[in-house]
Amino acid sequence: PTRWSLYRVLHPLLPRTLHGRCLDAGAGRMAFALMAQNHVEEYMAMDIQIRSGLQLAGSVMEIPLQHDSLDSILCLQVLEHVPDPERALREFFRCLKPGGVLLLSVPHLAYLHNEPHDYLRFTKHGLRVFLERAGFRDIEITPAGGLLSFLGHIPSMLVKSIFAPIPFLNRLAFLLNSLYAKSIAGLDAHIEKRKIFALNHVAVARKP
Repeated sequence: PTRWSLYRVLHPLLPRTLHGRCLDAGAGRMAFALMAQNHVEEYMAMDIQIRSGLQLAGSVMEIPLQHDSLDSILCLQVLEHVPDPERALREFFRCLKPGGVLLLSVPHLAYLHNEPHDYLRFTKHGLRVFLERAGFRDIEITPAGGLLSFLGHIPSMLVKSIFAPIPFLNRLAFLLNSLYAKSIAGLDAHIEKRKIFALNHVAVARKP
């Protein structure tokens, strides 16, 4: 439910925001690479951990690109692992051309992961302040997921953990879990409108 609720928000934003020369900053396993490539002229994946498929290796706090060299930046679930997220946002701003767009997602409620490099959680208000300090304008912030997805994550993980090692049953468990996750995320989108229990926040911000 946590991943599906984030996907529901991100999916319609990709064609609206990504274009031209695009950097996937902190791409990891490049989960959104194929979708991003459908909307851009040049896709570049960058991560601090070197792995197959990357075009660049480096930190989001020191991007190895020139000023005003990108049309769009995709950065998903990365800033919580960065000890100085404001520096990273200033780097995004530096690398974007005037009018360039940043599509960003960050956690609000999440368990500890990738320790010890798990430093921060973001409210929508704090995220807006960070983006404005970096120079971004026309900022839109959308919550992704809520209390149902947060609570629904626990049984979902249990099912995956129990059945993953069992041949044949693991495939069935995966399919049922997928239906469960989509149902929970769908219900979540229609209740608790204030989303004070938002799992993630998705931001679109533009360089003037």
